[in-house]
Amino acid sequence: MGSIRAEPYQNTNISSTAYGKWYFRPFYDQTLDVEELANQIMMDSKVERSKIQAVVAAVIKQMREHLCNGKPIRVPHLGLLKLGVSSKGVATVQEYNAGTDIKNLRILLYPDQEIKRELREMRYVKYIPPKQKDAISVESDDNNG
Repeated sequence: MGSIRAEPYQNTNISSTAYGKWYFRPFYDQTLDVEELANQIMMDSKVERSKIQAVVAAVIKQMREHLCNGKPIRVPHLGLLKLGVSSKGVATVQEYNAGTDIKNLRILLYPDQEIKRELREMRYVKYIPPKQKDAISVESDDNNG
């Protein structure tokens, strides 16, 4: 079972009905790069880091290429990666123009059942960053989400 730190943040949007309320979001203190990921894989597999880095780089290159060509990718034990599109609505098919009517493209992840189960069982730990400790008073301990 995984564990994630959650930090508080306050809604400061004055026009929001939730103005002033506190929420929690994941606290990210480290982002892994390919080199660190290769080091972790090396420890699990006993394969040389340089070989792992080359394979990971090739996998990423192929995933980018296929995603950018509209091909979904199923990653075992993770889920399905595919493109999502936001577009303007038009009255008729003939009026549709991809160049002007598509507003946004993004990559979506549809998690598989295994990772969904892990996410449901994840343990949350309240984390108050040092910059916020003086600004808020919170009785802090571990909690489950």
